[in-house]
Amino acid sequence: MTHQKPKRKTELLAPVGSTESFYAALENGADAVYCGLKEFSARAKAKNFTLPEVEKMAGHAHRQHRHLYVALNTLIKEKELPQLVGILADLAGIGVDGLIIQDLGVWRLARNHFPQLPLHASTQLAVHNAAGVAMLERMGFTRAVLARELSLAEITAIRQQSTIELEHFVHGALCFSVSGQCLFSSAASGLSGNRGRCAQPCRRRYLNREQPGYHFSTSDFCALSMLPQLLKAGVVSLKIEGRMKSAEYVARVVAAYRLVLDAPESRRKQAMLEAEEQLALSFGRESTKGFLTGSVPSGIADSSKQGTLGRHIGEVTSLRGGMLGFVTGDRLHVGDRIRIQPQNDQAATGFTVRELWIEQKKLKVVKTGDFVRVRIPDKGGFYQVGDKVFKVGGKAAFTMSPEACRATLDQVVVPEKSQTLKEELFHARSRALASLLPGASLQAAAVQILTVRGRGPQDLRVLDEPGVTDLELPLTPETLAALKKVDHQRADWQGRLIWEIPPMLFGVEWDEYRRAVQMLAGQGFCRFRLNNLGHIPLFAGLSGLTLLGGFRCYILNSQAALAWQELGLGELITNLEDDRKNLQELFCRGLHLPSLATTVYGPLPVMLSRIPVRGVRPGSVLRAEGGEGYRLTQSNNLTEVLAEQDFSLLGHLGPLKSMGCPRIIVDLSHCGAFSSKGKQVLAALASDHSLPETTTFNFQRGLV
Repeated sequence: MTHQKPKRKTELLAPVGSTESFYAALENGADAVYCGLKEFSARAKAKNFTLPEVEKMAGHAHRQHRHLYVALNTLIKEKELPQLVGILADLAGIGVDGLIIQDLGVWRLARNHFPQLPLHASTQLAVHNAAGVAMLERMGFTRAVLARELSLAEITAIRQQSTIELEHFVHGALCFSVSGQCLFSSAASGLSGNRGRCAQPCRRRYLNREQPGYHFSTSDFCALSMLPQLLKAGVVSLKIEGRMKSAEYVARVVAAYRLVLDAPESRRKQAMLEAEEQLALSFGRESTKGFLTGSVPSGIADSSKQGTLGRHIGEVTSLRGGMLGFVTGDRLHVGDRIRIQPQNDQAATGFTVRELWIEQKKLKVVKTGDFVRVRIPDKGGFYQVGDKVFKVGGKAAFTMSPEACRATLDQVVVPEKSQTLKEELFHARSRALASLLPGASLQAAAVQILTVRGRGPQDLRVLDEPGVTDLELPLTPETLAALKKVDHQRADWQGRLIWEIPPMLFGVEWDEYRRAVQMLAGQGFCRFRLNNLGHIPLFAGLSGLTLLGGFRCYILNSQAALAWQELGLGELITNLEDDRKNLQELFCRGLHLPSLATTVYGPLPVMLSRIPVRGVRPGSVLRAEGGEGYRLTQSNNLTEVLAEQDFSLLGHLGPLKSMGCPRIIVDLSHCGAFSSKGKQVLAALASDHSLPETTTFNFQRGLV
């Protein structure tokens, strides 16, 4: 059905990671800005803001008829829920124009207790088709921030089937993984991207058969030339990425996009040229239009290029007297910013150039080809001869100092809240906090129900193994074809089989899986595992089915578990990256939650991507300099990157049982239940002993 598309003013949305970025965005024409708090921000390394600062920023923006959105877009632990409630109450009192969220626990608390907060579905929710957007609309979201893997045709199809506001990124850094589907940083360092602490392991160098390459390092996104098509497709908010970027960057990029958006048709080409000149001075990585064109651009991830921000202007050739020297490949001014990239692939460090020297003469500017020495700041990094020098900031586009910006913000007068509003928020906060308290109980699970996840119908025999209750299979064309060859004489196996839906269904794939689900339901299959909000409408109009949540339906807290239950899921899987302490707190709520299963063995997926890794065969292992390996697989037109070591809690089943964990899952989809490895895992499960060359992930070390 085609929905009426309401007319909305196009919005240029700018990132704000600091006070100076806030003013830079507004001065250069942003219609709206988005920022994060000191807590629960997906850019925890940005400066971010306190609640009083957000209140003043909102007041200033509203007086200029601009909007301010707050990104509360991380996963929330159980013990953090009371703090979250307080923040929601304060943001409701401030009157922010939107809350950008990933965790459905935030959605449930806001919907039930702070309905005045407009909710925007973060790109971290990986909403990528019309069914997912329809779910958001049904849930009361006012805006969907679409996945960055969509083509213009796919965005147009989504617009034609919904009325919710659509937001799409137009500029900035890209992730190799679908947003919200990445555990790479968590696996590599214990710092979770889903908790705002991504260490960017995708930007590092990996060996493919001893050949180094930057296989996961993507180009930067630039959709400047496609603004007319995006607007025609129905995107209402054009989003610039960059809460970690400088005010200079924000000013320049916002000004460039404003120039094109405001240009009349007769000046569009000239405005585009001027805007491109502006963007060239923002010194990003090489640019790509991403998936908008409908095909994967060859340059979206070039393994031969490091992907470091900035323009390469030389290599360090001398280090003495607190200065580093190099022959500059570009004109360089005092006030420019440079970044030094070590040869060992460690993180680069940047600083603003305060002194330029040629021989014994101090200068304000040097020209291309000069041998120049640059003063290293007192808190600079550790540099070596051979390190590469990149220019990452040119002549100033925004001149207010951080001190001046803070002083200006301090002068903003915030109107006093009415007594009625204060009382309403006080009672709403009290009710929300009270809803978190009841139901705590810790009971040991007498018998743990075991589900085995297999490769295909050849694993059906595992249902005859002692203790195995269910078999879960991936729902793919290959599995369905193999199923036709199976002897169907057993009466019980259909009720013990769970079909898992692939996590991403783009475009017409969703319709194909809708037909497959209808066919299986007609054959008597009644249990399905879902991994995305867009999966729920697959089962509309079908009765007698049990819908289960996969690990990608993230739950780190009881409110998220209850949210998924209210959306129709009868069982959920605890988060793979969760830790022992949070799991225990979650299982304490067991009597009031849907049934929770915990994966105790399986492959550890670290990234899910629509980008093919060119030059690397599926099944190959890419190895980091530290020795850890990552295996590439391809299925359903998706690239999945798995840690070389499997995830295993075998040897830790006692603690799980004492927590009250009622269900466990052993995932053998990568090897098969009757392979030598599968038999080894099942034997270790029976005796609860650990297996070598496996990882407990964050279970013991903790989730940060």
